[in-house]
Amino acid sequence: MNDTEFALRLLFKRFLISIPFFLLSLWLFIPLSLSKAFFAPLPLIIPAFLLMEPLSLLLSNPVASIFNPGSVSREIHLNFSIPEARIMERRYEEALDLLQIMICRDPQRLEVYMRIMNLAVYKMKQPEIAKDAFSTG
Repeated sequence: MNDTEFALRLLFKRFLISIPFFLLSLWLFIPLSLSKAFFAPLPLIIPAFLLMEPLSLLLSNPVASIFNPGSVSREIHLNFSIPEARIMERRYEEALDLLQIMICRDPQRLEVYMRIMNLAVYKMKQPEIAKDAFSTG
């Protein structure tokens, strides 16, 4: 079961638990007496806390995974940590080489081109490398 299915199941279960609290709040609102109407929003606090977690899980997942759970890519992007470490160590040439190796392996990943352009312009002060990455990417 993926994250989206888990969140939807959790949302359904917690919504069923929340229905009595919604009805209680509605029952307190109906007579419109000041004493009961003051306390009518209080039962809504419990459903708010119950539904907060599954709704946040659904919103934090990519939008496509909600409508088509099988389409989410589970690819881990740990490769970026090595070039980023080289950039923090001010070893820009090594970072550039590692990023170019990443492009050779997967030329469709635009974020790698963006990182090369960022590295070339802001850190290495060599805009010609950025222009080359822009033209190939």
